Amino acid sequence: MSSLTPTSTEHVIDATRSHRLFLSWLAFSMLCVLAMWLAPSYEVVPYHAIWIGFALLYGFEPWSMRVTAVGLASVCVVSGALLAYHLGGEEAWRELFEIPLMLLLCGLVVWHVQRRESALRTVNSLARERIATAAARERLGRLTSHEIRTPLTVAGCYVELLRRDEADPARLRDFSMLQDELARIERATDRLLRMVQLHDHLPTTRIRVRAALEQTVDRWSAVARRTWVVESTDCTLEASPERLVACLDTLVENAVRYTGEEDTVRLFASEEGAEVVIGVADSGPGFTPELIASLNDEGPNPAAAPAGRSSDPLSQTGLGLGLVQEILKARGGRLRAGRSDEGGALLVLRLPRRRTVS
Repeated sequence: MSSLTPTSTEHVIDATRSHRLFLSWLAFSMLCVLAMWLAPSYEVVPYHAIWIGFALLYGFEPWSMRVTAVGLASVCVVSGALLAYHLGGEEAWRELFEIPLMLLLCGLVVWHVQRRESALRTVNSLARERIATAAARERLGRLTSHEIRTPLTVAGCYVELLRRDEADPARLRDFSMLQDELARIERATDRLLRMVQLHDHLPTTRIRVRAALEQTVDRWSAVARRTWVVESTDCTLEASPERLVACLDTLVENAVRYTGEEDTVRLFASEEGAEVVIGVADSGPGFTPELIASLNDEGPNPAAAPAGRSSDPLSQTGLGLGLVQEILKARGGRLRAGRSDEGGALLVLRLPRRRTVS
């Protein structure tokens, strides 16, 4: 069984590729030396072609310092000896002064390429650390959310059992208040998990948008009694499923918070050119004109504007829509707000079908 890990295999492939380029340069150098021998009157052309070839190939894939030093020394000795043999006398010494100059230029090329490779290794290391941190943060968010949800569910069941056996109106009001507070904690937990998902770097895949909308409605209809409507064409989107669900949940939660049991929440999607348009509309009170302008970046200072609907008891932190805006901008999309056909709020995600921005 082979003992090579994926990382060591990559190193072997890179070493083989770099040695292949080195051998190519060495073979090219030997041809140039042969041309110098056969055409001494034009030897300056193949001589300089040797160093041009080195600068070109070394820039594609750096070789080890030992291999580079041995190769440069060998070419210098052979080409220098040939120059000295052809020219002879004092003129040969003047021409041989060009060899250290060429070595100096090659040294500068090596130095710059090695600096670039060091910077790339640092960037790749930081990227791997960032991905690992994001994965750990997502696991922590999921674990924390699960650990909080379980006792909340148990507590909610016990409160419901106690409420069924209670006849005192004052006590019933207390139980109702307790249930509302437990529901608020559960919603806050869901928002915390979505915030983690919105910030993480997650793999993308091709998503059938209608199926994603129907799954979102299935989940929310179990906890919020509304008239749910899905209107979507058979469009696809290249995105992270987790992040799309987190964005949809944020928009749906905003609609649920401002609507009642008799209201309508409509999820829709369609294609418009190179974009996929995904939206949530409701029949609630809707946005104020000032908040529509701020969400659409049309206000005088949109960065300072709140991302909620209005300053009322139902308004939360406003972080949800702000995070959605950040994610959409990073992906080349945008969030648009307005008034829906139902008379309430309208929130629309406009995203390119293919991911073009990381």
